[in-house]
Amino acid sequence: MVILQIQQLNGFVNYASRARTNRGRGRASTTVCVQTQVAPSKTQRIMENISVGGEAGGAGGAYSYNALKRLDNIWSNICTQPKGPQETKQIVSRVSGFSQDYGIGNNLVGTFDIAVCGGTLGIFLATALCTKGLRVAVVERNAIKGRDQEWNISRKEMKELVEVGVLTEDEIEEVIAAKFNPNRCGFENLGDIWVEDILNLGVSPAKLVETVKRRFISLGGVILEDCSLSSILIYDDLAVLELSKGDILSSRLVIDAMGNFSPILKQIKRGRKPDGMCLVVGSCAHGFKENSRSDVIYSSSTVSKVADSNVQLFWEAFPAGSGPLDRTTYMFTYTEPKSTSPSLEDLLEEYWKLMPKYQGVSLDELEILRVVYGIFPTYQNSPLQAAFDRVLQFGDASGIQSPVSFGGFGSLTRHLGRLSNGIFEAIDGDLLDSESLSKLNPYMPNLSASWLFQRAMSAKQQPDVSPSFINELLHVNFNCMQRLGDPVLRPFLQDIIQFGPLAKTLGLVMLTKPQIIPSIFRQVGIPVLLDWLVHFFMLGLYTFLSAYIDPVIRPYLEEFPLETKFQWKRRLEAWKYGAGLDYEL
Repeated sequence: MVILQIQQLNGFVNYASRARTNRGRGRASTTVCVQTQVAPSKTQRIMENISVGGEAGGAGGAYSYNALKRLDNIWSNICTQPKGPQETKQIVSRVSGFSQDYGIGNNLVGTFDIAVCGGTLGIFLATALCTKGLRVAVVERNAIKGRDQEWNISRKEMKELVEVGVLTEDEIEEVIAAKFNPNRCGFENLGDIWVEDILNLGVSPAKLVETVKRRFISLGGVILEDCSLSSILIYDDLAVLELSKGDILSSRLVIDAMGNFSPILKQIKRGRKPDGMCLVVGSCAHGFKENSRSDVIYSSSTVSKVADSNVQLFWEAFPAGSGPLDRTTYMFTYTEPKSTSPSLEDLLEEYWKLMPKYQGVSLDELEILRVVYGIFPTYQNSPLQAAFDRVLQFGDASGIQSPVSFGGFGSLTRHLGRLSNGIFEAIDGDLLDSESLSKLNPYMPNLSASWLFQRAMSAKQQPDVSPSFINELLHVNFNCMQRLGDPVLRPFLQDIIQFGPLAKTLGLVMLTKPQIIPSIFRQVGIPVLLDWLVHFFMLGLYTFLSAYIDPVIRPYLEEFPLETKFQWKRRLEAWKYGAGLDYEL
């Protein structure tokens, strides 16, 4: 009898062939082993040849191949999990009564007004709150530091950090690593649109986070690094946090800034599968001779197949601050979490094939400095309302970012002033119940209306539209916005949707290319369009309320009782920000 055994272990395939006869009955035994190595992927070869430093917290803070496989495993689990609620670990628990009646314990680090869990982006809000005289602690499971890979942002958004006291004007200049113009939007040879000063700065997260961290400490803030959150007990008077090392701290309010995969967020959503996902891969490389311009959004192909899934691939590209020949290119796509969805490594394999043609350079001419990747889940019902007393989500954990963006730094700067003022007033008025805190993350129709754009930019798995439809739709929209001018185009490019510009664009699209409308219905579906019409109507209503009713109510705010004043201020902010009227050219 001949038995062929095949085993795959640690990248090797072992073949063992045995011929057996019974020795007592004439059996002899012979074993022949042949060991053949399975070729690693191009992604693995490239990444394992790159020197990788320490990982930073937050999205995109890890660069190693092992970290890629860990994230791909998370993504795979999301894709294969069933719909509906899942069993999750209970991080937050409600305890009836006052903390003093139970006894907090002997390992109390301190009592604070606010404890911020998650330091990479949480340090910005923590510092803004410290400037208002509040006692703030930041808990971070790693060290609080920014990643090496730059964040791309506009100067307008950086100045919003100055307005809340987090940075000075001089410090903005110190953390800017690269400046570049013009910036391109283009879709598969249909024509390019060029703009100025949109995502045209490369900011060093390492320098920026370190600068803000120093300011936070100078204002009396307390940092607890290398400590992860174990549990939170909510009493009538305090929230008590137990940390991984056994330390305990108490605070009046807990800010959850732990990002898209916060354990508190997972508990609130009961492990529910995201409605959509933005997958991002890319690299920063040395060797680009043409390197003075950027791509804000670019598509070089129609819908194509990656692994077993149809995808529409988009690109971003920016000069890097590490050298004149260094450039960062991102490839991203929008998809639904399904078992057939491509892995990040699948996308990276496609990236190595397509990026050289996109950038007009051979891969052999480039030195890959780092490989970047990330997954960004989105939910239709965002932002997230407060589910517990004394706990509020912030940043990516709150879902306040646009569903078509990846990374929440831009939305953080936009909402930082509003949120820091609102949180201060909630602390000052002891309005820390879940109903009051929910008013800090209110319904915003412009954010909900953006969900349609993600669906329109996602390739269908059983398409009934042309493979070039997404590019044609985006081109006609961008072309119409350019014709309507900066007041229409610039807010949209910074993820801010306004009623007037959106209505004008839709009207011009219907006049310019009416034949595309039936394909829009087929691409996104009637239920999604009907849902979007509700948010579009609410966007118009919020615009009216903010423009005409706000000026009538605002002069009387100071005469209202404390709680009523808090509620009305949050309502006026919801009208303004929900209509995108906080944006100024």
